[in-house]
Amino acid sequence: MAINTRLNTKENSRAYFSIAVPLLLGLGFFILVVGFGILNPRNVGWLLADFDMTLEYLGWAFYRYSPWTIPIGMNPNFGLDISSSIIFSNSLPIFAPIFKVFNPLLGEPFQFWGIWILLCFLLQAWIAWKLIGLMTSNNLLRFFASGLLAFSPSMLFQIGFHNSTVGHFPILTALYLIFRPQQTYRLWWWTLLLPCTLLIHPYTFAMISALWIADLLDRLFIQHEIRMKQVAKEVLLVFSTTILLAWQMGYFMSVSPGETGFGTYRMNLLALFDSSGFDSQNWSYLFSLPQVRAKNNYEGFSYLGLGMILILLLALPVAVKHLGQIKQLARRFIFVLLCLLSLTVFALSNQIAIGSWSFTVPLSPTLFSIASIMRASGRMFWPVIYVISLASIYYLIKGYSKNLAISILGICLVIQVADTSNGWLPIRHKINHPLTQLESPLADPFWESAAKHYKKVVRVPVWNEQAVWEKFAGYAAQYHLGTNSVFMGRVDKNKIDASNVKLQAEIQSGKLDDDTLYVVEDVEVPKFLAMMNPSADVLARFDQINVFAPKWKLCKDCLQINSKNEIDPKVSTTRLIKLGEKIDLSRFGKYATVFLESGWSVPENWGTWSIQKRASIQLTLPAEDPKKLIIHAQAFITGSHPQQRVNIYINQIFIKEVILLDRMKNRIELPLPRAFNLQQQIKLQFQFPDAISPQSLGLGIDTRPLAMGIEFIEYE
Repeated sequence: MAINTRLNTKENSRAYFSIAVPLLLGLGFFILVVGFGILNPRNVGWLLADFDMTLEYLGWAFYRYSPWTIPIGMNPNFGLDISSSIIFSNSLPIFAPIFKVFNPLLGEPFQFWGIWILLCFLLQAWIAWKLIGLMTSNNLLRFFASGLLAFSPSMLFQIGFHNSTVGHFPILTALYLIFRPQQTYRLWWWTLLLPCTLLIHPYTFAMISALWIADLLDRLFIQHEIRMKQVAKEVLLVFSTTILLAWQMGYFMSVSPGETGFGTYRMNLLALFDSSGFDSQNWSYLFSLPQVRAKNNYEGFSYLGLGMILILLLALPVAVKHLGQIKQLARRFIFVLLCLLSLTVFALSNQIAIGSWSFTVPLSPTLFSIASIMRASGRMFWPVIYVISLASIYYLIKGYSKNLAISILGICLVIQVADTSNGWLPIRHKINHPLTQLESPLADPFWESAAKHYKKVVRVPVWNEQAVWEKFAGYAAQYHLGTNSVFMGRVDKNKIDASNVKLQAEIQSGKLDDDTLYVVEDVEVPKFLAMMNPSADVLARFDQINVFAPKWKLCKDCLQINSKNEIDPKVSTTRLIKLGEKIDLSRFGKYATVFLESGWSVPENWGTWSIQKRASIQLTLPAEDPKKLIIHAQAFITGSHPQQRVNIYINQIFIKEVILLDRMKNRIELPLPRAFNLQQQIKLQFQFPDAISPQSLGLGIDTRPLAMGIEFIEYE
């Protein structure tokens, strides 16, 4: 009896050890890469620092206060006429409905993305421990090898970018279910894994589904471990559960599935060894592939990491010696192998690139449209990354002595963590020190007063991925209003067309909703001037934004509008900008995508960099005649490159040369002769003779010739 007790105690200790060690490993990696700051549910600033994270968070912010519906994943206030579900805002359906149940207790604001990312680290390490346990029972080998799988650059890369796809643990789980020797409870494990993955992200679900089907075919036709009756039962249960959850989460809402984009977000054939990530960020201090970046894409980021590359190189000679075993495994898992090859081909897309060289495989319009449903095809290579990593670790353990293998894995784990810090340290900094506007960019007191009076914020016209959509979505979310100012991964184009037809008919007839505040694009202003009732309605401009407020003047509790803010119908409606108004050219500014012409980068949180030797901006003049124009700018200067010369022209007339000597807070004043004020617009043209790339100065791999970054412009 005592012996049995001691044996049971020892077995329990081993079980606890096998759970505690990988979870502590995952926790350690989480603290190292991310830190505890994002676990604060009130900390939403980091989520507002990037376009995709903003979408994920705001989708949840609207969903939590929306009424319960059938299906439960519908999100009616996030989009109004063009709304769909939390699936299409990537708002993590595996969490969102659960937290919505407890919404009255959560407080404001509330985010669960920090908890999600922590869970991803914990489960990634734990499943990795289980997988390595199929190769060896040595705890040190398992620890170091699990660390290498858990510290995958392709997973870390998603943090603070696409938070829902940080969840790589379902991929490891699927591989574990495939390769484990005993297939007990396989029906229930797959029935749990597939629907749960569906509630994480559709791309991850597509990968897992392909692996599951391949495994079923191998078990049925190659390994003869299951019969057709078992297959039918498993397919029926998995399919019915998945379809039920897909319906409830809103997968079957009417959306335009793809149509375009396939090949744009593909993988390079050298991706395993390409350390260049998003925005030219290099994920290695020591390793890079010159000229690959030009033909790479951030969705195809599949870098193994220097530590894993070293293990791959050391394992290759061993693998060559065991080609017979590899062929045997290939025959045993032939459908899984074909699945991995198919995922690789799809990841490469029809725009096949190897380094800087590429060619196109023509596709019929029908095939191209179908493939564009998964247009970020580069992601589909993730399961192959882990299979390559597992195979490398396996043959390293098999071909070297235990002590030597432990030493190699330990050293390579240190190299993996340290060398990739060139990529993950900026992520840590970004999410702990977000460069974003935590205060509302809609600062005028009018907005707060309007939120108490209206129930909806409607933009005219409406389209998906509107300029600065998050500005109005954030405002609506803050005050629990509905809005059509949204962006979603998929949207029904017919709904957009129908909504615009409806809006135009209402404007023409003058029958607009009294409970709705209308945000009016400049080109639509004349229509509202023509139909408004000046004694009751207000058409005004606040914070660069034109608004139509129905019956505002009849509201006794509403804020009194200064007449200077109202749009004067006597003034040209093409000159709506006011003197002193901040023309923001960051991603938070409505004119960034309108005024910027050639030679500029994608607008960032602070402003927009010039990226060519020449650049131009087309500006609308203000209603009042300005005497000068002021540019607030940054300059790309360093100790070895201390100045930037800027030659400035207006309407092809040379105005002045400016020499920028300060990194920040440069103020450039340009006189505006009266002759310019007789026009509707002016064109600013810049020449940057000192433009230079960060790569040329040894400051990374960014090859763009930078000179001046404009924050905002104003007229005086």
